[in-house]
Amino acid sequence: MSLYESWMEKAFSQEGRSVDAVWDSYLPKEQRIYEYIIGEKVKSLEGTVAELAARFNMSTEEIVAFVDGINEALPEKYEMEDLTEASQISLQIDFEKLYKKMVEYKAEHLYNLPQWNGIFDSEARKKMMLEQKNSRTVIKGEKIGRNDPCPCGSGKKYKKCCGANQ
Repeated sequence: MSLYESWMEKAFSQEGRSVDAVWDSYLPKEQRIYEYIIGEKVKSLEGTVAELAARFNMSTEEIVAFVDGINEALPEKYEMEDLTEASQISLQIDFEKLYKKMVEYKAEHLYNLPQWNGIFDSEARKKMMLEQKNSRTVIKGEKIGRNDPCPCGSGKKYKKCCGANQ
């Protein structure tokens, strides 16, 4: 069983629900790593899974969970099931992308960290938050009524032209 599979088995029940005790232990550790990365403006974090686990006082499964969480914000994503204790990890951090992913995942405890003040001012964070939220908004065009003129410009009613085959 891979480290990732082992983490998933611990963190989620067979019904797919979160196991609160596991998450209550993991989330403060995850937050400390982000506080360090953001506070120290770390653009690159490297080491094996085992080295990073020891460095941040986590289990190897928890480091794999951390990599899984930041994976979408990385330029090159990791195949989670392939990670072992000896796997070399190189996290290249793009702060703007990371902030937007935190907003997308609704990780309020992370995108509201005070350490962000040293990277982006409040206006920049507000702008990125709006951009991220708007990127997921679907805007429908105006609906064409059956008796409206056809938008193709034929002069016919929509129902007798392009809408006839619908």
